[in-house]
Amino acid sequence: MPRERGWDGATGTYPQWYEDPLSCLQTTVGSILLEHGLRPVEVLGLACEFAFAPRDTMCEEFYRPAQSSRGVAADLCPYHDVESEWTSGKNADDLIELIEKHASVIVAVDNYHLPFRPAYHDVHAAHLVVVPAWRKAGGETEFYVSDAQPPRFQGWLPAEHLMNAWTSGNPADHQDVFFSSSEIAGRLLTARVGSEPGELTAAGFGRAIEGNLERWNNGAAGDADRVWTGQAGVRRFVRRLQEHSDDPAELRPAYTFGWAMQAQAFLHGRLTQEFARRVSLPYLSGIAAAADSVMSAWSNLRLLSAHAANLARVPELVLRRGDELVHAYEQLAVEWRLAASRGWAEAR
Repeated sequence: MPRERGWDGATGTYPQWYEDPLSCLQTTVGSILLEHGLRPVEVLGLACEFAFAPRDTMCEEFYRPAQSSRGVAADLCPYHDVESEWTSGKNADDLIELIEKHASVIVAVDNYHLPFRPAYHDVHAAHLVVVPAWRKAGGETEFYVSDAQPPRFQGWLPAEHLMNAWTSGNPADHQDVFFSSSEIAGRLLTARVGSEPGELTAAGFGRAIEGNLERWNNGAAGDADRVWTGQAGVRRFVRRLQEHSDDPAELRPAYTFGWAMQAQAFLHGRLTQEFARRVSLPYLSGIAAAADSVMSAWSNLRLLSAHAANLARVPELVLRRGDELVHAYEQLAVEWRLAASRGWAEAR
């Protein structure tokens, strides 16, 4: 039988979390964090790093290169006891078993098959939703689905719709060349969230800043490295874009994978701005401003990469926007160093 959960599906009270620059990866993980009593901005906003896997296929809104063995959720939340794992199933019975084993799960879907999405029976595109429960209604199986992305939905959905979306081939669609053509294949993300860490302190924030700096300084971008990271990674990534600036297909990954990087920069700036006021450390505003510059630089580069086929002077623009991205990350690292050098003794 369906397990009892700490929320009331009948009244639609499953926790949802959304901020405008975020993709479904952050909003679904954030909803799981909320369900466990954590503040998504505090957990997801501590880290800010660059990570690019040059040999990955990236035709999904929720794409982010996995770095650690503890999964993509651990990469997003490196300073908390959070981990995740991709797994898969084939039918409703498999999904029920996974819900029973893991409670709320994050399910990959094709928007084309979901009646509550604007793309229903119009556009194929990969997406993520949270599925925390199932039930039998009139002899038919239904799943409770929560989708925080606008137009926002949560409620019971007949199994047929969810199964079609979860097992879709997500074929190539000229209306969405970025997030189609990557088979959904019954994939889902299970997550484990450990004990609550308590309120974020100045010391905890400081440890995260030092960790971000370490990742930035010790990044790798060699030919044998699966993921390019840190300062070395962003520089090589931008150099690669500039070397292939006359080929729109080579620029396209900047739009897709850049969403995860842009979202992380937004959350880091948002958290730092809030935290600076909370602990009365106004000099932290430099970190917030620099993170916002990283977010803005990603926005410019992503849009340029998405529309390169229809623009003039693309090589010149890629050169400029790429340099802006590198500078923005380097300025963020400068602000981290300045904050770390001043310490956290003034916090209250």
